[in-house]
Amino acid sequence: MRSLLLMAVMLLVPLSPVWGDPEQEQTLDPMFAGGSFYLGSKPKFLDLVPDADPKTSFDIGHLIFTYPLPDREEGGRPPVALESVVPVSKVMKLVTPDKALKALVNQQFSNNHDFHFEKTELVSIEQIGYRWQVVWTILPSLGGFSGVPYRYRALVSDRGKVNPPDLYLYDSYNLDRQESLYSNLKLTVKPKSQEAKLTQQQIEKQGRATFQKFLSKMKVAPGKKRVRFEFINCRSIELPMSVRADGELQTRKIWGVNFKEVREPDAEKKDELFTVWLSEYGTVSDLKLFSQRW
Repeated sequence: MRSLLLMAVMLLVPLSPVWGDPEQEQTLDPMFAGGSFYLGSKPKFLDLVPDADPKTSFDIGHLIFTYPLPDREEGGRPPVALESVVPVSKVMKLVTPDKALKALVNQQFSNNHDFHFEKTELVSIEQIGYRWQVVWTILPSLGGFSGVPYRYRALVSDRGKVNPPDLYLYDSYNLDRQESLYSNLKLTVKPKSQEAKLTQQQIEKQGRATFQKFLSKMKVAPGKKRVRFEFINCRSIELPMSVRADGELQTRKIWGVNFKEVREPDAEKKDELFTVWLSEYGTVSDLKLFSQRW
């Protein structure tokens, strides 16, 4: 969906035509292995973005796509009559998933997936007007199922304006059955003009310091020891974000500062990492502890 991806007002760089090609199998990056929401999980992705519209927002792997609650801007144009609503044929041309969106989604899986058109709906919202909603089901390219299917949802106004969702990248880590850590970075944020990109050393220092400060403030249940993590590495990943006029993918670089829990010798071994995400400009993901103890 080119309209979604072009709205990301970030510095983009060309990407190799081979990497991220939705027609070719890709290796799942370790930072995307595990640590994502599943059906019935608590908390849910909406707990990370509480102001999102629960009816239209969704998650795919470690990505969260959110739409705001319906609202017609004050002073904006009034709703159009039903007979003047933009036709569905034009809507489909505006939001059909492009190569960049397919590559972004496939980056979340260990095997390629395809977008299968599911339905279009013209929804009437009181005092707001009409809005098109287009839904695709995302299924493995080779057939079969990979659990409950993901769905991608695009919204278009009654006049044919694409409503791009906000995009987030998150990670999660279960400390035990009652507590989980979450790291959530909003990607659709315009960097300030005076901001400069940080070096890898600066990114690592900022990510480590932020996480250690967060851990030091966590409550500790009576009889339990304070959780400890060790630094593993700091590395970047390129997220496909749009398609250039020449057909090449463009990406945004995101840094992951990775940690591994230091467990007691008699505790079950756990290789899963927890990632603190940072932008190239040093914006650190929001860190949260969800606990059923408190």
